Amino acid sequence: MASMILPGLALVAGNTFPYTLLGIGAASLTVYAANCRTPSYKLGRVEDAIIATEKIRQHAEANGARNQVKWLEYGKRLLDAKLSASKIQTRLLKARSATTWGEYLEKVKEILQSIDECAKEVKDIETSILLTIEAERQRQLCEGIKEVRETIDATICSSMRHERTLTLRRRFESETGNKFDAPSM
Repeated sequence: MASMILPGLALVAGNTFPYTLLGIGAASLTVYAANCRTPSYKLGRVEDAIIATEKIRQHAEANGARNQVKWLEYGKRLLDAKLSASKIQTRLLKARSATTWGEYLEKVKEILQSIDECAKEVKDIETSILLTIEAERQRQLCEGIKEVRETIDATICSSMRHERTLTLRRRFESETGNKFDAPSM
C-alpha cells in the first residue's frame, strides 16, 4: 500500500514526506552497515563462532568419536582462539585511550586485522572438526557395508551348499533308487 501512496505524494508540490522517509531509510542502512564493521561487532561474531565450534566439538566427542588426542588438540586450539579474542578485547579497550584520531584509527586497523586472523583460525578449527566427524561417519558406513557384504556372502555360500547337497541327494536317489533318508541294510 505504501508503494502506491509514496509516488502519489511525491507529485504533490512541496511535499517532503517521501524524501524524508527515503533519507531516514538511507541513514538507517548506513548506520547498520557501519555497525557491522565495528571491531566490537566483529569480535562478538568471532566469539559466537568459537562457542558454536566448541559445541560441535563437545557433541562429537560425547558421541564416541575416536582418537581422543585429536579432540583434545581441537579443544586446545579453541582455547587458544578464546585467549586471542580476549587479548583483542583488551587491545580494543586500550584503544579508547588514544590521544589522537589518527592514533585511534591505526590501532583499530590493527585490531580489525587481528580479528580477521582469529576468525580465520576459528573457521579452520571448525572445518577440521567437521572433516574429522565426516571421516568417522564414512568409516562407520564402510564398516556397515562390509558387515552387510559378509552377511550376504555367508548367506549365498550357505544357500549354495544347501543347493549342492540337494543336488547330490537327488543324484544319489536317482542312481541307486534308494531314498537318502531311508536306512540301507
